[in-house]
Amino acid sequence: MTLNTTKSTETVKHSALQQHHQQAGEHLQQAAASHLAAAKTLGAGDTKAAQQHAKTASDHTAHARQQVSQAEKIAAPESITEITKAK
Repeated sequence: MTLNTTKSTETVKHSALQQHHQQAGEHLQQAAASHLAAAKTLGAGDTKAAQQHAKTASDHTAHARQQVSQAEKIAAPESITEITKAK
């Protein structure tokens, strides 16, 4: 007798959803840290460094959006397809 070690489709789907949301959360935390760093450098009068921190924050926010978008595609692929066709 052997154990069935394959995961069900739903288990894999939930795992992927969790991973995408986890990564989105991490990117948002990094964005928040970059915004705080921008505020500190602005307070110190270093506008060039503040701009770089703001750009980094923006990049992390964009990556978070991408992760959420991927999660949405996994969660409801039929709905996403219908919305895309309607545009």
